[in-house]
Amino acid sequence: MKLFQRFGEAPVWVAGASPLAGRVFASLRRAGRRVRVVALAELAGLKSGACRTLVLADPPEPESLVAGLIRRQGSGRGRRPAPLRLILMVQADPPPLLPDLDPAGPITLETFAIEDRAARVLLERWPLHCGLDPCCDQRPHLLVAGFAPPARALVVQALRLMPYGEERPAITIIGTDPAVQARFTGAYPQAGQVADLRWLAADLEGLAALPPVTQVLVCAAASAAGPDDAIAIAIGLAQRLAADQGVSPPILLEVGDAIPAGRPADWDGQTFPFSYLAEACRPQVLLDGRGDALAQTIHEHYTDSIAAQGRDPEREPAGRPWSTLTTSYRDANRHQADHIWAKLAVMDCRAVPEERVGSFAFAPLEAERLAVIEHLRWAADRHLDGWSYAPVRDNARKHHPQLIPYRDLSEPMKDLDRFAVRGVPTLLARSELGVVRMLILGIPEPPTALPADAVAAGLQRLAEQVLDRLAARYPDRTLVFAATLAEPGARLITRLALDRAAAGLFLLCPQPIAHTLAAQPDDAARRELLELIARAERRISLPAPGEPARWFARRADIQLLVGSGPLENAGAKRVLLDPVERRVDWNFDY
Repeated sequence: MKLFQRFGEAPVWVAGASPLAGRVFASLRRAGRRVRVVALAELAGLKSGACRTLVLADPPEPESLVAGLIRRQGSGRGRRPAPLRLILMVQADPPPLLPDLDPAGPITLETFAIEDRAARVLLERWPLHCGLDPCCDQRPHLLVAGFAPPARALVVQALRLMPYGEERPAITIIGTDPAVQARFTGAYPQAGQVADLRWLAADLEGLAALPPVTQVLVCAAASAAGPDDAIAIAIGLAQRLAADQGVSPPILLEVGDAIPAGRPADWDGQTFPFSYLAEACRPQVLLDGRGDALAQTIHEHYTDSIAAQGRDPEREPAGRPWSTLTTSYRDANRHQADHIWAKLAVMDCRAVPEERVGSFAFAPLEAERLAVIEHLRWAADRHLDGWSYAPVRDNARKHHPQLIPYRDLSEPMKDLDRFAVRGVPTLLARSELGVVRMLILGIPEPPTALPADAVAAGLQRLAEQVLDRLAARYPDRTLVFAATLAEPGARLITRLALDRAAAGLFLLCPQPIAHTLAAQPDDAARRELLELIARAERRISLPAPGEPARWFARRADIQLLVGSGPLENAGAKRVLLDPVERRVDWNFDY
């Protein structure tokens, strides 16, 4: 059905600067969209109704171009066709000053900041908590090498998403030109209110003394050598972080058009190449509003609350329909929506299709903890827009009396944050999503390695039995397995869980990933490890002595022990899988 609907759709017109217009055309064409490239000069003769969707790819003099289109589209007589959807792509926010549009007029106008939209998509795919455990007092620390696009947008988006608790997050930027530093601090003078912002010399002197790095961004300027320079930077950073801090965080690597090819065995388990232009030009992002569904739900929830009070939402600037909402109000909804996934991570929850779960509500203490985080998120958004504290609000000077710690807010002000976080399950439900809690199943490394034949012969059937019983015992939880994956037994159980039970995976890293890979006995084991690492949703560094054992004791709801011998009847819930004796022992009622 969708194929016939797509075939019958009017083509998308693309005009603007080259090579961006060509990139948009190619991306839409690859996705099966009907698309046509037109010269900017042809738009002077564009008749009302001739085009349904027009993408202007970073054109010169966009203000006059858009004004001319508005004038010509509104000059026709007779029956008015459907409005022209005009998408103006610009490199970055803020967009140019454009004419105000009549909501009932012949054009709907959307500005699309390429770097900023790509940053949202990329940090949705690799959220800041993919390299840490916010429930174990780990705080985000983003390390940035190079400040070519989209580094600025990614840093700003990271600052918006960094509140996971009252511990201050950190961003360290390496070896940047003083002029770049001056431009960034001039544009975001309040960024230091959100996180510890450091500018580190290119020799990385002092890196070992900094908080553990949890994510790396490499945005080196393009060179004649292609992506090789950027790849070399990523490799060097991985080695330096392993040596100085004992960590191996995810490394996001901007490579432009040159996405490296290779086999899983060629991968280091740590570096993820991307092209921000390719991300932004995907039709799901450019045309279909990927990432905006939840933001639109938040907006609809807001307009419904205004209507419930007997007021007309469309009489208020923030209450207009999404299609005519100004960029600033759309962005406010987007920022609130983007942070929901961080809040779920703090609560060991995730969103799943609504039909898989029942009703959900945060406990009072959980809601209060999230209210603190929501206030930090709101304050970060205000600070990044240039606002600062003052006892009396002054919009012209961007002064706000609520830019204070949550504990110092009045109860009515705290209630605003509490209301926002209590409404998260409702907002997700309006997007056909439900909230479910995780059940974390830890697999500690056995004190002595099991013979490979014993693992292969007996462990799979025991693991299947345990998985089936856990799924039946905890139907309202989503299973998440946590392991170093250094041993074949843990890999076997984890692979079964991912394939059979749609489980999640937390990769625990007591040593750098490169060391774990090097310790594997052969290429098959290394490849198996890499394939599982690619499916991990978190990479949690635990380099201090004894830290993995403390993590299991604190965070695992149930520990799965692979080995033989009697099962200790300790306070923690444990399950013993003994592939030699082919038995399973539980120290609790399941």
